[in-house]
Amino acid sequence: MKDAASPLGSRRWPAQTHTGCVWLPQLQLRAEILRHPAWDGRPVVMSGGPRERKTVQLCSPEAELAGLRPGLPLREVLPLCPDAIVLQPDPVRTAAVLEDVLRQLQLVTPRVEMSRPLWVSPGKRAALGVFAGQEMAFLDLRGSEQVYEHSFDALEQAIHAAVPWLLQPRLGLAGGKFAAAVAAQTASPRSRQVVPAVETAAFLDPLSIRFLPFASEAIERLELLGMHTIGQLGALPFSAVQAQFGRAGAQSWRLAHGQDGEPIAAESYVPTVRAALRCDDPPSSVEAILAALDQLLSRAFSQPAMRGCSARQVRLRALLADGSSWERSFTFKEPLSGKDAMRRTLWGKLKAANTLPPAPVEELYLELLGRGPETARQLPLFGHRLRQRRDLAQAAQQLAARYGHMPLYRPVEVEPWSRIPEQRWALTPFDP
Repeated sequence: MKDAASPLGSRRWPAQTHTGCVWLPQLQLRAEILRHPAWDGRPVVMSGGPRERKTVQLCSPEAELAGLRPGLPLREVLPLCPDAIVLQPDPVRTAAVLEDVLRQLQLVTPRVEMSRPLWVSPGKRAALGVFAGQEMAFLDLRGSEQVYEHSFDALEQAIHAAVPWLLQPRLGLAGGKFAAAVAAQTASPRSRQVVPAVETAAFLDPLSIRFLPFASEAIERLELLGMHTIGQLGALPFSAVQAQFGRAGAQSWRLAHGQDGEPIAAESYVPTVRAALRCDDPPSSVEAILAALDQLLSRAFSQPAMRGCSARQVRLRALLADGSSWERSFTFKEPLSGKDAMRRTLWGKLKAANTLPPAPVEELYLELLGRGPETARQLPLFGHRLRQRRDLAQAAQQLAARYGHMPLYRPVEVEPWSRIPEQRWALTPFDP
């Protein structure tokens, strides 16, 4: 693969080019193609969710060649393209794919930020239309030159080994986050583009001004003034741009000149314990789902990583028989260090209204988060005896209701002076 923006070729590592960007276009759609590789190269359309308008949200390049485009009503898809595959967004599967990509990229370099760039706010993203609905991973490559022997080829091989090929990742390498993101955005599918730090301004000059962090009104105003490229904005005086467009204008002017000091906020590594269960006969009843959950808890707490440890949070994910997904996260008031304690707590939460999966479960995943050392429970200094008596009375009432009589007894001292041990004490029914 060639470096379109670098005359240095693909071998050597330009100086101060220490920021990488892995762009994952149309991640929700490509995550479904990753599950069904046979769909690669076919017209695939992603529609809105259950509560959204039935319009096209994303479409593959093959669907665009057939005349489909985002915003088109869903009823017009099949008349234009009878072979189109229409899908609904699945945030659970997409999040799982993104988490796997993050973990693999953290093996390439420890400092990885999986986010959208800060200079494109959510409100501006739809108006700009350049980074809409896209996910980016920024890599801090400082200190990695020696690891990859100053060769971008070796770095690219490591990144493509971490990111599945069917996601069509695009790689941009530059001196800052903005230039690296634009380089990845303008690269060809499954390729890279290297922008040496000294050539950042020259690389950005001919590109559209819509890449800069302006609101849609400001972009329309600039285009009416005849400014369509980043270089045209950069040619203006800094004071004039700042006076007209404020903070966004000052930031855009600096970005146009290659001045990008935004640091990479590395994602912290959170150790987790996972367990998965595939159901050949998808369970739909509450008892069957709780039995599957009990198996997952047994598998999770039997792992060596949970020996002597507790968990503060549990994440449950399920792939349902109707093609949808389900996800719930539960955070406990205090860390739980045993399978039985966690099972009782989860059962109480899952039995609540509208908490169980709405369809039969094909695959169930459990993830324990917030691992820490096993903690002991500290009883209160005052009032614990009254609490113990209250708990004992409740347990006695439940046993009496189940068996029809009180199966509990208490010892009473009768003849403490007797030499026969059996005569010193007597058992009497326990009265709560």
